Formats: sequence, C-alpha cells, structure tokens
Amino acid sequence: MDALELVCYKKVQNAARFTLEGITAFIKPGVTEAQLVQHCHTLQMQAGVEGYWYKDLAALVLVGAHTTLAISAMPYTPNDEPIQETDLVTIDLNPTLGGYCGDCARSYYVEQGMARRTPQSNPEFLAGAAAQQHLHQKLMKMARPDTTFHELNDFMQEEIKNLGFDSLDYLGHGVQRDMTRFELLAPGVMMTLGEARLFTLEPQLRLKGGAYGIKHENIYYFEGQELREL
Repeated sequence: MDALELVCYKKVQNAARFTLEGITAFIKPGVTEAQLVQHCHTLQMQAGVEGYWYKDLAALVLVGAHTTLAISAMPYTPNDEPIQETDLVTIDLNPTLGGYCGDCARSYYVEQGMARRTPQSNPEFLAGAAAQQHLHQKLMKMARPDTTFHELNDFMQEEIKNLGFDSLDYLGHGVQRDMTRFELLAPGVMMTLGEARLFTLEPQLRLKGGAYGIKHENIYYFEGQELREL
C-alpha cells in the first residue's frame, strides 16, 4: 500500500470517526434506530462521504436487545422502538469516499438517560467495555504480518471465552477497494494479515447471562512489522 492509498483510506475512516463522535449528542431516550440512521447519514454527508459499501446502508444501528443480533446473517431494517433510560446503542458505519472504503463501529452506553462512549456505573457495560479494550490491546501486541486470519480468529475466540463472554458474530474481515467480496477472520482462512494489507477487528460481545451485545471496530494495517490503527 503506497502513501497516497493510505491517505485516502485515512480520509474516509476519519469521516466515520467524525460521525461516530457527532452522533453522541443525538442518542437519548425516546430516539429510535431509524432516526439515528438518518442522523448518521446527515453527518456523513457533511464529512464528505459519497456512499456506503454495505448494502447501501448509511449505518447499522442497534438498540437494546437488538444489539445481540448477528446482522451479517440477516436483512437489516432499523426499528422504531425508543431508547430507554438505561440502554445500549451500537452504530456500525461503512462509508465510501473517492473509491475507498471505511469501516468503524462504536458502542454508546445510556445510563440515567445520558449517552456516553465510556460507561460510568452499569456492571455489564463496564465489563463489556473493558473486554473490548483488552481484545484490541491484545491484537496490537500479538499480531504479525505472517499471522493468518485463521490464527487470529482462534486466538481471539479463546480470549473471549476466557473473559466470560460470547462472540455473537464474525470477528473481522479484510478491507479493500472492492468490498463486494472479502475474507473473514474465520477458521480455515489462511490469508495473512500482511497479505490483506488492511483488516478489521470488530468483536460483538455479550457477557454470559447478559442482555446486550457490545461492539467496537477499528481498521488496522502494518508499517513494517508494527501494527497501526488506521
């Protein structure tokens, strides 16, 4: 990946981050998934986004019990159920800009009617946020260019199990300009992280016995032997 490509990928990923930061103010009790999808579209247009590579959806927004759904395995239609005083919202964006694709997801913790990117007191939220931080930090330490998707999947699944969580969907995938087909972090996929050039880690985790599916997604790439977040 040359320097120009990297700049282009960073530009579209930054548009996703701009949206995920700005949407926080719109997340409050009474707001629905459908309304948040529209707000995400507006913010992404303001950031210069030109389209969306995943089924032409501006955002995958899940609220409450819906956060445990494996959206990759079913059609997505935003719901009109309102956010509650204590609730979880996950938002997954897939913007395109100049022919380059981004992919970024975050969880928002609603406690006493206030949405935050970092939980304050709810034990399930605190445990989920800590597990996400642990997994992404582990990735930075263990991943090498010759690590295969198969190996990374096995490593992460074992970490998730040891943390006391269930994995609700696939853990990540490769990123390229043509996203009509991409490799998943899955058993038997022997593509290496270096060969993929760009890949995501996006665990969707539910604490065993818990009610919510907490998600956090970044794109990663290598500079030499060092892993970087896009």
